[in-house]
Amino acid sequence: MNQVNETIESINTIGFFFSRFIAEQAGESMGSVVARSAYWLSDIQAKGDVCLDLALHAGQSWPDQQGQKTPALDKWCALLLKTTCVAAPGELAPMVLDGHRLYLNRFWSYENEVARSITARLQTPKAVNRELLQKGLQRLFKQQTSDGINWQMVAAALSITRRFSVISGGPGTGKTTSLVKVLVLLLEQQPDMHICMAAPTGKAAARMMESIRNAKTGIETDEYIRSRIPDDASTIHRLLGFSPGGYRHNKDNPLMLDCLVIDEASMLDLPMMARLLEALPETASLILLGDRDQLASVDAGNVLGDITGHGHDICYRPDTAAELAALTGIKRSQLPTNKHAPVIADAIALLRTSYRFKADSGIARLARSINKGDGNSAIAILSDSSKGLTWLQSVSIETVLEQLVDGYSAYLQADNVVDAMDLFETQRVLCAVRHGPVGVQTINQIIASRLIGSGLLAGGTLAQGMPVMVTANNYELGLFNGDIGLLWRNSVGALRAYFRQTDNQLRDIPAQSLPLHELAWAMTVHKSQGSEFQRVILMLPEAGEGHVMLTRELLYTAITRAREQFTLYGTAEAVKRAATQTVNRSTGLSDRLKWPLIKTHRGPAEQLSLPIK
Repeated sequence: MNQVNETIESINTIGFFFSRFIAEQAGESMGSVVARSAYWLSDIQAKGDVCLDLALHAGQSWPDQQGQKTPALDKWCALLLKTTCVAAPGELAPMVLDGHRLYLNRFWSYENEVARSITARLQTPKAVNRELLQKGLQRLFKQQTSDGINWQMVAAALSITRRFSVISGGPGTGKTTSLVKVLVLLLEQQPDMHICMAAPTGKAAARMMESIRNAKTGIETDEYIRSRIPDDASTIHRLLGFSPGGYRHNKDNPLMLDCLVIDEASMLDLPMMARLLEALPETASLILLGDRDQLASVDAGNVLGDITGHGHDICYRPDTAAELAALTGIKRSQLPTNKHAPVIADAIALLRTSYRFKADSGIARLARSINKGDGNSAIAILSDSSKGLTWLQSVSIETVLEQLVDGYSAYLQADNVVDAMDLFETQRVLCAVRHGPVGVQTINQIIASRLIGSGLLAGGTLAQGMPVMVTANNYELGLFNGDIGLLWRNSVGALRAYFRQTDNQLRDIPAQSLPLHELAWAMTVHKSQGSEFQRVILMLPEAGEGHVMLTRELLYTAITRAREQFTLYGTAEAVKRAATQTVNRSTGLSDRLKWPLIKTHRGPAEQLSLPIK
């Protein structure tokens, strides 16, 4: 019976019904190439891929049934196009075959629109007072670097002179500092410019605005310009005016703004990026901030990775290098140049110097080694007891669990919810997987049980001190998937759920009104994006073949959530596997933006449980 249940649970229900619909529409059997391709496409799209790359899988085993091979590429394409359910680009059908990539029609439209909109912005000239910009750059960017290039200045010059730009960098590289200076330079060019700020989550928006408020007080500009720097940010959902009926802002009702800044852009999925660009006036500028080395979005796509070339060195075309040299005073010969660079590269700035961590910081060194895919170096760094790093390789899981509970005991003894929230937010347990001995669900249940056993937490479904993560959007309450709150009793003893707003204040709702939620002492690494904590404890599963989640991006993202202390519970084999296995989602956006193909090591393909014979 358990085996039957496991098989049923592993079936992608939506994929099954979509496959059956396609089979009926095409007049084919459920075992036909078009029906099986439809199921496969639906399944991988739900897991993050935008399309099914037939070239990767032609002549290989079908994932739903061992012993049978997919057709050769040309035959596969011909069989699909022979049906009414698959069309060439621009034609109407449930699926679109664009070259060797098979898409759900709407995802082909999303990807095509994102590429078209970005390309159009790159080709649209922007009027700039270059003399004023030169003076502003020299005034605001005085810090010298070891390589002689102030990359923050380069980022600012690109952002001011283009309608689309990306500022990418790891933690502490000065993305927010650069942004505040960019805002000053934009307002000096056009004092009445309307600038809006947004991020994918409320937590990321709150962190963004806190950083900007702190940074703008010391900026070298006049008080009027300083007063014009935005001091508020929203989630992207709120910016676009989402409701159960759809988005208020779209191509027919665009946003009223001159410049839009999106922080934590690595969290942007393809549909959201398409909706943002659709709602953005053609004359407006878009600036994306993020870390291209982080995990891709939870939902389909790898937008920031696709835009920034998936690890390609960023080199500028000669004309752009000359323009940057003239604006910044940096020698043209110092700037990385390649006459064959794609146009999109001219809109990307990589910040390369970390001001948060010293060069010998354990966290910084570990993050760099993982980013380079050097698992042996990562093991050596973890083993040398570097400051800020702890490796619990030979410690029992019982000892680890005791440490987790001890780390969370302080906030439960706070006198009020404000202090409790501040203390709770200093530490987080991150997990690579949801299920299993070190999965989110297991760790949360164990922590809850032990805190109840110690008397620090009352028993029951809802109790003071329980942290909760919302798992479904609720637009009436203004709560969204990933929002984290803390249950606490108010002054009259009523149990409330408190959530931090973008202005850093707490708002509360009755605990009984909470939408779908789960415990949040532990969370997945994916859900931690946009957050930082003083202390992070990462729980890695064994490096078995089933754990495709062990990737370089996951480990790097987890490490860089920590400001002061990073603790790893996992084996050397798990670390090495994660360092060498990369996320490689199937999309066509990178190709559409003219980036050359870069080969990466994909994790093992997951078997599909498709009830088709």
